[in-house]
Order: sequence, then structure tokens, then C-alpha cells
Amino acid sequence: MSVENKVFRLRSCIALVRRAGTVEFFDSNLRVGFSIELEYSDIIELLHQFDGVMTVSSIRDLFSEVLLDELCDLVLFLKSKYVLIEVDEEYEQSILCSFPRLVNTLEGFFHSTSEVNKSLQKGADKAVLIVGLGAVGTWVLHCLVKAGVQNITVMDDDVVEESNLHRQDLFFEENVGVPKVVAAYENIKRCYGVELTMCMKRMQSVEDLEQLQSLPGMVINCADYPSVDQTSKIISDYCLKNRISHIIGGGYNLHLTLVGQVVIPGATACFHCFDRVLAPINAMELFGVKKLNRKHRKIGSLGPLCSLSASITATEAIKVIFGAPLEFMGVTNKRLEFSLKNFDFGAFVVQRNASCEYCG
Repeated sequence: MSVENKVFRLRSCIALVRRAGTVEFFDSNLRVGFSIELEYSDIIELLHQFDGVMTVSSIRDLFSEVLLDELCDLVLFLKSKYVLIEVDEEYEQSILCSFPRLVNTLEGFFHSTSEVNKSLQKGADKAVLIVGLGAVGTWVLHCLVKAGVQNITVMDDDVVEESNLHRQDLFFEENVGVPKVVAAYENIKRCYGVELTMCMKRMQSVEDLEQLQSLPGMVINCADYPSVDQTSKIISDYCLKNRISHIIGGGYNLHLTLVGQVVIPGATACFHCFDRVLAPINAMELFGVKKLNRKHRKIGSLGPLCSLSASITATEAIKVIFGAPLEFMGVTNKRLEFSLKNFDFGAFVVQRNASCEYCG
């Protein structure tokens, strides 16, 4: 179908400002903008006609002084800049009522409503595995369910303890003593009607993941026992072998909150690419440091810091699950660190090693 017969809509996040000889476009979602030179005095009125109902040709008929070819060129340019979205399919009303902000966000990643519809279906269908239902995993789980992700498996062998309640989501006093996967299943089903798949076991090796009934489409590591590094290596080796996108675990330690990287096999730096760079640095920084032998030692478990790490992880996971292009990923090839001391984010960047024996 030619451009003049297509229907477009001005994205709801776009603000327009006309100044002498120029038009400024501002994306309020991303807080970025650009401007183009346009002398046409009625350009703002014209752009507001792109309401998702009228064709380009019909809009041009309202502005007879505008050349159709020039309008078509402008439309294609604004489509490429994510100002106009092509309306080639309608959204289900139930989706618009339940997830309006998700639709708004996804429209920023795609050029047509049919692509957004495919993305929504992909998000609902994609099998996601969350390993570890602790102070990060429970918040990640809740965020994904709220975003419409429905096919989720949770893996954990622990039970809810009273000490979990101040920093872990989804658990309440009546859940104390109940397996975490069971408590999460019951509370998610009661609130959202979504049924999780429960896997009550501790992940200790790649073999534990290979025993799953089917391959997940994405894995999120939120397990920190015996350490985030060890659980991340297990998940990394499993996911790289099976070409599964995954997120390396985040966590918290005293004043520092860590957000692990998104790994797209063959496209971004993997766990081993990071380890190659980090291992010598960590060995140097920890040289001579001895672990305190203290029973019941508790550090860095402040609830808001856990949810901070989890919310960033969940946001990146949603992009992967719903199929956003790689260019929109924010935590690929980098690990984020948030300091409670000065409220600053830092990023440790590692580029993919093309000769990596695991992902190269």
C-alpha cells in the first residue's frame, strides 16, 4: 500500500513547538528531541490531523497548498524518528484498559501498531524463568506480572521467614513457614489470576536447569547463594549453550546496589567477558582481605535498595520479553552501581570479546 493511503497517528508522548522557521519535536517519555526547518505556518495544525483515522491523502485534501509527495516524504521521516506511528491494526480494548502505559512504552520501540500487537503477544507467551525469590526476585516477579507477562516459572527451595518481610515483596505474616514458590503462586493468582509454574529446588548446577520440562525464552538470575557470581556463572553457561537471553543477577552490599547486565547471546558481552575484565580487578582489591567468621551476619538488606535493583532489572527484562530492538536496551555491555552514600549511578562498561570461547 502506498504511503498516501496509509493511516498514521501522532504518538501521545510527542510534544510540538513551532518557532520561526522551525518545528521542534520532543519525546516526553525519553526526554529527547530534535528540530527541523519548516516555513509552513499551519504545520502544527496539519500534524494534529494525524489521529489514527484519516489517511495521508485525506489530510492533504484539507491543506490543498501542500504537495502530496512532500507530505509523504515528511510522514516517512517522522515515522523513522518515532514521531508518527502507522496504524495498520487496532488494539484490543481490554489491552488498552489494562495496560495503557505498557502500550505507550512499546510504541516507542516500534513503527506500527501491528508490530506493537505482535510484541504484546510475545510478552504474554514468552516463557520466563526467575531463579531466586528473595529481596530482588520477588520484586522482579511482581513487576513482570503487572506488565502482562503470564508464562513465568519460579525456582527456589527456601521458605518464608519473618526476617524476609521487611524487604521481600509478595510475602505476608501468614506466609511465614510456607515455601516461597507456593506463597508467591497463591498471592499472584489471588491478585492477578496468573498461575505461576513452581519449581521448589535450589539451583546448584547446569544440570538443575536442564531438568526443566521445557526451555525458557528468558532467564533472570536473582539467586545469591552461595554467591551471585557462582549462580550467574551457572545460568550463563546454561543460557549460552541454549542461546537464551538472560540477565545476570543484581544485589546489594552495604551502601552499594548492583544491577547486572542483560546478555543477548552472540550480540552482547556475556558473564565470561565481564569476568575476564573483573577478575584481576577484584583479586587486587580483595588481596589480603579475610572474611569475618560471624554467625547470623546480616548486611546491606535495606528494602528500598533491593526494589531499586529489581525495578531496573524488571524494566530491562520487559524490553527483552516483549522483543524491543537491541538499540533500546540500557544495561547491555555494562553493570550498574548505585551508591546510597551519594545517590549516584555508575556504570562499569565491558565490550563483548569477539574471541570469547563462550559467546564469540
